[in-house]
Amino acid sequence: MNAPTTAFAIRRILVALDASPHSLAALDMAVDLAAKMEAELAGLFVEDVELLRMAESPSAREIAYTTASEIPLNRSIMERKLRAQSEQIRNAVAAAAQRAQVRWSFQTVRGQVTSALRAAAAEDDIVAVGRLGWSFGRPLRIGSTALELATSSVPLLLISQRAVLGNLRPLVYYDGSAGSKNALFVAAKLASGGAKGITVLVSTADHAKKLEEIRNLLGAQPLDLRCRGIDPDQKSSLLCAMREEGAVLLVLASRQLLKVPDTLEALLREIEVPLLLLGDGFGREDTQTSPPEVGRAAQ
Repeated sequence: MNAPTTAFAIRRILVALDASPHSLAALDMAVDLAAKMEAELAGLFVEDVELLRMAESPSAREIAYTTASEIPLNRSIMERKLRAQSEQIRNAVAAAAQRAQVRWSFQTVRGQVTSALRAAAAEDDIVAVGRLGWSFGRPLRIGSTALELATSSVPLLLISQRAVLGNLRPLVYYDGSAGSKNALFVAAKLASGGAKGITVLVSTADHAKKLEEIRNLLGAQPLDLRCRGIDPDQKSSLLCAMREEGAVLLVLASRQLLKVPDTLEALLREIEVPLLLLGDGFGREDTQTSPPEVGRAAQ
């Protein structure tokens, strides 16, 4: 099956890694997405300056999770731990990328985690992050870094579980905007890799009109297409559609439903599926700007 031709290209997928289970799930899905979209995978590890500052305190201690024993901690020890973690993550990125036969790079930077990710995201098309990182909170709760990125304009793949894109049926919201058209094309291309098809959500008020637009955009592609009406102003309408359609990947261009952090956090507590937030401005035409060479691994 051939996917519709689009006017844009996903050049790179930046995956933020910290070796947590959710982070490693993000790596798996980012590699899969890079393979399907013929994009480069860019791994990023941030040496958190807050951890280094805390390690400088005379009272700093590391508590072993398994034994609850306290171990003295200082800046030198913390730096060694971060270097070791960086090398571990780099090896994981290399192995995953080579298995999927995608181009890859890896970079370690030092700074505040969210700021470092936002700075790196200016040169990448999609940022992939685990929903929780190393947080030990309530089930399905979103971490502070993921929440800040999700409520910004950064194109984001938010992941809480391991999933294989080839087996997914993407669920995408379409409202006729340029952003939602690109979201539709992305969902169709993901479905072209072996998924059963796509389900498109449209406003109930203009269901018939939007269905005709969608069919014209997708053309004569042999794609199993379902179209369902929802109330875009009601979170419960989206959740109901996701449950009944059995979707395992939600693709959104507009963050209209997600502008209020409390609403986003409540939504993410109720759904566990990967969420691809492209943003209204997603889909810029490709430029001649090359990604930075820092941390690039030779293939």
